Amino acid sequence: MLVNGINEASFRIAIRFTARSSCILFLLAFIASSLRRLKPTLLSNWLINNRRYLGLSMAVSHGFHAIAISGVAILTTEKMVRDNHGANLGYLFIILMTTTSFKRPAAILGRRGWRILHTVGMYYLWLSFTVAFSERLNQSWIIYFPFISALVLVLILRFVPRKKRYL
Repeated sequence: MLVNGINEASFRIAIRFTARSSCILFLLAFIASSLRRLKPTLLSNWLINNRRYLGLSMAVSHGFHAIAISGVAILTTEKMVRDNHGANLGYLFIILMTTTSFKRPAAILGRRGWRILHTVGMYYLWLSFTVAFSERLNQSWIIYFPFISALVLVLILRFVPRKKRYL
């Protein structure tokens, strides 16, 4: 927007960039516990210790994504915001998960409620990213196939069973 000005093309570039940056941040938060469970390393420990901040960074990135979408909706006749109920539900999850990432709202929700919200929200966001990027494969395999591959890989890793420990 600094180079091209505030116009539809600039907002569309911002939409693509923030979708990708949000996905990367999401993937790091989503895979943290699985990596540590499979093999505790400096990286997996760092991801666990910073998972909250990765999630909050993803929420900020996706907030900019929403602003860019709104910019296109204002500048064009596209009904990107109003008619996309699946995406709107994703934003609701992001808002609720962000809010409950702080101590007081998390305490009000309770441990069980927090776990349910964040588990359902994470899997819903995983599905949203996977569907959105799959729909764009025809635009660019080089850009979107690695994202889809990473999304599938992290989902598989989440279901790899815990190693049994023998004494």
